[in-house]
Amino acid sequence: MVDSATLPILNHPTSTSSFSSWRLLGVVASVALVLLGVVYNKEPSVVQTKVQLSTSFVQTPNPIIGVFSQPIHHGNYVNHEYIAASYIKWIESAGGRAVRIPFTASKEELHRLISSVNGLLFPGGAATVNDQAKYLYELAIELNANGTYFPVWGTCLGFEWLVELTSQNYTILDPLDAQNISSVITFTGESSRLFSFSPYFDALTKAPLSANFHHYGITTNHFYSTPSLTSFYKALATSVDRKGVSYITAIEAKDYPFYGLQFHPEKNPYEFSERANGALYSSIDHSYEAILASQAFAHFFIREAKKNNHRFASPNEEVASTLYNNNATSGLYPTFESIYVFDPVST
Repeated sequence: MVDSATLPILNHPTSTSSFSSWRLLGVVASVALVLLGVVYNKEPSVVQTKVQLSTSFVQTPNPIIGVFSQPIHHGNYVNHEYIAASYIKWIESAGGRAVRIPFTASKEELHRLISSVNGLLFPGGAATVNDQAKYLYELAIELNANGTYFPVWGTCLGFEWLVELTSQNYTILDPLDAQNISSVITFTGESSRLFSFSPYFDALTKAPLSANFHHYGITTNHFYSTPSLTSFYKALATSVDRKGVSYITAIEAKDYPFYGLQFHPEKNPYEFSERANGALYSSIDHSYEAILASQAFAHFFIREAKKNNHRFASPNEEVASTLYNNNATSGLYPTFESIYVFDPVST
């Protein structure tokens, strides 16, 4: 098992003070009793929710993430589905593995897969939220409501889907001018499980490191004026588009392990495409600070997935399901460095 000390992202300062004094120990004990009293006097439902989200222990040391594939109609790809390889690399960089969840899968197959994986990722793309995505979201809600820890992560379009699915409003998104732009994020000041995980997230507030590739989102004013969203999510951070419009760029659910980023953490370390003339295809920051933040997001999500106890029916089924069995292709270059392409699944 990798010790947190070997991962700079997970490091935290340690005190060098000596605690040999009995007097000091007494003070510490007194403070602990006071804090215990504060916790004890809180509302029971709040305490229970906090414990569920923050103190769940590792149940799966080698988690598997289900990644929702999306339709592709480009060149030789007709009625196929794909997953950008950068998402898979991002997952694997933190010790996770990946399984495809087909865009066109039946409810029975979706239920089997969700019961086998330890977390769900809705990636970026251009697809419209479909019945399969709705069903996956509902399954995740049901699992967590019944006591099974099951994290969900949405990136870019996946973030937008979380907004649509939670609000049950599929026209809620606002037009934004944030395609191919690296932006600074601004923390809202809300307490956060996600952003308290690593100090390397602070770099995102000091330089334009977050990679944005979206024409839609939800403006800050719109989010805060939508009760179905504010009752379910905390808005963790905002950004502004090219026209100066403020929008929500990071969310986490209050009572569920659901997380969304409007930007793309997987692109900083894994997307490098160039045009034919040698110019960069995308405005993606590849600095040390940006990549550390990207890795921290991945480590956080995989740590969340380790709190889930789902398993495949057998080791053979598990191995056969992972994307280790698939070859990536550069068929969508320079939009993506590489992608996994799949035949559609008939429902």
